[in-house]
Amino acid sequence: MKKILTFMKRERIQVIAAFICIFLLVWGLSCESKVQSLMDPTRNITRDELVIEVEQYLATAEIRFKSLDRQDELKALFFDKLVLWSQTGVFNPIGIIPLIVSILGIAAMGDNVKKRIDIK
Repeated sequence: MKKILTFMKRERIQVIAAFICIFLLVWGLSCESKVQSLMDPTRNITRDELVIEVEQYLATAEIRFKSLDRQDELKALFFDKLVLWSQTGVFNPIGIIPLIVSILGIAAMGDNVKKRIDIK
C-alpha cells in the first residue's frame, strides 16, 4: 500500500490523466447521444427514434399532398362540367354521374383516413 501511495505521489499527473482517460472512455462508450424530440419537446430521443419521427412526418405530409391533389381534381371536374353545361346549354345528367361518384368516393376516403387516425 505504501508503494502505491509513493508511486501516486511521485506520478500524480500521470495518474490523474489515466483516470480522466478512463472516465472519458467509459462515458463515450456507454452514453448514447440524444436530441430533443420533434413531437414532444420535453423528451430526449436517440438517432433511431429521430429517424422514425422524421419518416412519420414525411408520410403524413405525403398523405396530405395526395388529399390536396384529389380535392383539386374534384374542383377541376366540377368546373369542367359547369363550363360544358354553360357552353352547350344542355344539361347532361349522364355527365353528372361521374361527378357524384367522385364526390362520394372522396368522402369515403376522408372518412377512412379519419377512422385510421382515431384508431392510432
